Amino acid sequence: MRIVLAEPQTLVRAGLRTLLEQHASAEVIGEAADGQTLLELVGQLRPDAVVTEINLPQISGLEALVQIKRHYPEVPVIVLSAMVDGQHVRGAIRGGAAGFLSKDAEPVELGLALRAAERQQVYLSPAISHRAVERRNGQRMEDRVELTPRQRQVLQLIARGKSTKEIAALMGVSVKTVETHRARLMNSLGLYGTNALMRYAIRTGLDYAQL
Repeated sequence: MRIVLAEPQTLVRAGLRTLLEQHASAEVIGEAADGQTLLELVGQLRPDAVVTEINLPQISGLEALVQIKRHYPEVPVIVLSAMVDGQHVRGAIRGGAAGFLSKDAEPVELGLALRAAERQQVYLSPAISHRAVERRNGQRMEDRVELTPRQRQVLQLIARGKSTKEIAALMGVSVKTVETHRARLMNSLGLYGTNALMRYAIRTGLDYAQL
């Protein structure tokens, strides 16, 4: 497996290269200290896989991930970072990452992630998976509800202070349709009233999400 490695710290990058090349099938064919160089190397070398830190100069690892998956969807990207909060993990998985490892992970996990990538599977460090389960178990009931795209759109516009008529005009639907979506939202989420919906949208970040 031919790998391009991206890590801004020289000593850390050298250590990662050594760990990666301990696996018989792995060969690091390119190294980058920033996101721009990473993208250039992927375009030039067409590696079998990429291992990248999130916190890269110029272009972040997550932005580079999205661009790599857009232009070279066949190249698996394994993200390695000390930032293992839910936002970064979700961003990486949504961006198409083939794996997410904490920098506190055991060295053997690099090999596990590479083998998972070869099988077109997604690998998460056990510590990250454990945190995800804990967060889900601790979620409120309304946080576990899967909203439809239309419901999310209505909720986002409510959070931005739009009236029912304004929402109807923006979405190109009738006022009655908006009222139906709002009623179903309250029923699904177990919330009552516009203020409760606004607080939910703000708490979950939907008010700033892209429509």
